[in-house]
Amino acid sequence: MFEIPVEVFPFLLLFSLGIALFHTVILSGIFTVKLKPKWIMFVIDPAILGIAFAFFRKESGMIFIGLFLSVFVLGIIGMITNGIQSSIESFREQRKKNKPVWKIVGGGFLVLLSYLAFFYFGVYFIFFIFFLIILSSILPNNKNRFYFYQRTLPTSTVKSIAMGLAEISGKARAIEPVITPDTDTSCVGYIYTIDEIRTTRDDDGRTSTSYHEISRETKIKRFYIEDETGKIEVIPDQLEWISFLPAHSRESGSRRYQEFIIDEKTRFLLIGQAFYEDSHSVFRFDEGRKVFGIAPLDTVNFANKWRPLKLRALTTLACIAVMAAVIIFTPITMKGSTIIIEQKNWMETLKTNPFKGIFNF
Repeated sequence: MFEIPVEVFPFLLLFSLGIALFHTVILSGIFTVKLKPKWIMFVIDPAILGIAFAFFRKESGMIFIGLFLSVFVLGIIGMITNGIQSSIESFREQRKKNKPVWKIVGGGFLVLLSYLAFFYFGVYFIFFIFFLIILSSILPNNKNRFYFYQRTLPTSTVKSIAMGLAEISGKARAIEPVITPDTDTSCVGYIYTIDEIRTTRDDDGRTSTSYHEISRETKIKRFYIEDETGKIEVIPDQLEWISFLPAHSRESGSRRYQEFIIDEKTRFLLIGQAFYEDSHSVFRFDEGRKVFGIAPLDTVNFANKWRPLKLRALTTLACIAVMAAVIIFTPITMKGSTIIIEQKNWMETLKTNPFKGIFNF
């Protein structure tokens, strides 16, 4: 058994107030428990320690350790519970968007692997995440694929468009207009989103606001893209909206409501497949190259203007990250005015748990 010495008890009693602070933050912040009164844990935790010291002197040390470890246990349980709830909500939202189940499950599996990798590799995993962030901005996704083809394809006029993958530019014309739900605006198509507003406050009293999308509605029917030479019908199935800014945004209570619209005044750029259907040409999703997107022309021109600077910045950051990792983990010693760089076995280092010796894993 582990008994708390009398001279140490006042210090541990004061320390229990710090434990009570963490208990209050975890219970109210992570578990969203409404403590009444809010300072109740500052009474309960010292009381537990005091009762243990008075009536269970031989076990008092173990009770204090259990009280201390309960902070970590509650924190881990809270993070796991919130992670599961967030995963379930995300799964439901993705299913509403008709995203394949295997992609959702695969994404969750990757997140789980990331957690396990962090606990095993520790600080080394931070550099891996940094590398993935840079890599994700370069590898193909819907947006990157759109801009990749946009830089390589010439812009065709509607009158001279060739069948196959093509890029066109013009103004949208509604065949059958739709009405936005929040502002009753008549337009070619809209995306209507509802976000949950989450506000958090740190220890210094500073607040930060985040938005979590809880609902999304997309409504768009067949429409025309018209330029100076003519017009072509667009089939909007699987049309990706690229770099759209909200045309309308408002907040009410704990919700934010936004409308993204395709109007008849803005000039847009589209990339997709020109196809001959029912004796006339249409513009649709390209099954072979998996690309079909629309973006405001001004936004595309701005992105092309700043792309060289972005690539230079990403290259510079990648070089800095590699150099920082080498400097931090390479053993360097100094003897007088001489700097000695020792040889390091990187394979052995990566196989070693960096937390070993700290948490006695």
